[in-house]
Amino acid sequence: MDSYSHDSGTYTGKGGVEIFFQKWVARKPRAVLIIVHGLGEHSGRYGNLLKSLSGKNISVFALDHRGHGRSEGKRGHVDSFMDYIYDLKLFTEFVKEENRGLPVILYGHSMGGVIASKYATTYPDDLSMLVLSSPGFTPALKIPNWKKSLGAFMSKRIPAFSTSVGIDANLISHDSEYVKSYLSDPLNHNRASTRFFIEFSRATGEALAGAPYFRKPLLIFHGSDDQIVDYKGAEQFYNNAASSVKKFFLYEGLYHETINESPAEAEKVLSDVTGWIVSHIGPFATVKQRVVSAVKKVAAKKAAVKKAVAKKSAVKKTAAKKAASKKAAVKKASTKKGTVKKAAAKKSAVKKTATKKAASKKKVKKIKK
Repeated sequence: MDSYSHDSGTYTGKGGVEIFFQKWVARKPRAVLIIVHGLGEHSGRYGNLLKSLSGKNISVFALDHRGHGRSEGKRGHVDSFMDYIYDLKLFTEFVKEENRGLPVILYGHSMGGVIASKYATTYPDDLSMLVLSSPGFTPALKIPNWKKSLGAFMSKRIPAFSTSVGIDANLISHDSEYVKSYLSDPLNHNRASTRFFIEFSRATGEALAGAPYFRKPLLIFHGSDDQIVDYKGAEQFYNNAASSVKKFFLYEGLYHETINESPAEAEKVLSDVTGWIVSHIGPFATVKQRVVSAVKKVAAKKAAVKKAVAKKSAVKKTAAKKAASKKAAVKKASTKKGTVKKAAAKKSAVKKTATKKAASKKKVKKIKK
């Protein structure tokens, strides 16, 4: 992926948890895509998506959720589902600061799809487009009521107690080589805490309830044979979304990770997805660029006016300074003249007094004679 420069780092999430992130920056980006990964995985598993976006001038940013990948936190545990949202909010603000004026695309997969959709309905002004890959609104396996009750009890008593998620890795993709790489990845895990199950269940309901309030461009894609997440939950979100621009791709016979299916199938999915994204950021990016350009022009005009006012003020100050200096010089000269005049008057008075004294003395001499 020569069209990207890669970097990584960490930031402090909610409650002081250190969150790992990485970014692939395009040379001349016209949009930014933020990846929100699924349960038990991490930000480094989206190589196929990166390859498909390569050369399309879209920078990609991704974080590892708390309790996942290289981020801190107990594996698969969260005190509140909103912790994921707050961590993502901090990350999005950071991404926006680095890419001012560019459209922001939120891309969420599976559990990440629930996080992304919940985020999108909470902070709609933060993004320009929402893309959901097999969003986990409705688990394919129905959980018995007794298990839900036990989970609720355990969540209150031992919230961090974790168990295996019980997902068969063979159901993520038909590509056996990909499944092997998934299982051998040390950053993946299959754990989830009792508190997580309760929080996740609540969040899916809230995300679906928020669909009617979402109005930004929306893309959802899903495999019809997904045995981990039922695609009907995604259909429900799609049908209820108020977006005037939206698209739903349902891929016949594909499993949960459609972009990581067999090469031929994955290529078809990626072509559809990246093609739709690119075609819909074009007009928005153009409008955004015009707005940014207009803002820059206004700022430049304000700066020019400010500079002119400052220059005028400086000229005025210089003129005032000169006038004050001239006035002071005149005053000084006047004072000097007055001093000279006073001295002359004093000298004249002394001379007159001396003359008067001499005359008086002469008069006295004359009388004596």
